[in-house]
Amino acid sequence: MPEAGSRSRVSRRTWLGIGVPLALVGSYFVVTAVIRQRVDSLIQHSVGRPLPEFSLPDLAGRVWSPQDLRGKRAVLHFFRSRCHNCDAEAPALRELEATLPADVVLLHVMTDVLLQVAPAETAMTIAGKHFARPVLMADGKFVDAFHSVAWSHVTPITYVVDATGVIRFGLRGRQEAEAIERALAAVL
Repeated sequence: MPEAGSRSRVSRRTWLGIGVPLALVGSYFVVTAVIRQRVDSLIQHSVGRPLPEFSLPDLAGRVWSPQDLRGKRAVLHFFRSRCHNCDAEAPALRELEATLPADVVLLHVMTDVLLQVAPAETAMTIAGKHFARPVLMADGKFVDAFHSVAWSHVTPITYVVDATGVIRFGLRGRQEAEAIERALAAVL
């Protein structure tokens, strides 16, 4: 028992018990911030550049290329299975699909093949989204041209392309229809 007037000492075990969890939590937030900054820089690297060459089929079998988008504004929406934010933003994208003007093409780009998701799960995810616009299955070359295959699990990401074929916006994370509409209005 400490004597009156003496200071109580905190044991080394107590300091470790407090310090280690705090250091781990702090490290988590630092690492998360660094990763977000890296992904954002990869996404923004595409902004201001021409749409890369690609040739990807949609689920109906139509093959899409940049030539199909020339003269029109385009929205390329990257998503995947097992993505909470992708599920959460699906209603906003369906709303957007219903209200887009004729000069806008919306293509949903799924990254499941790169992530080796089972085809049955991919099919269930697509069916559950109820998207009316084409869904393309991304290959590695296509994703690398935008933001890197290494980060293909980081979804949703939405790119807005102007009528001349230049990528003008890269939007990471869950988007509301209004945010995408504002980006489209800015590229008129």
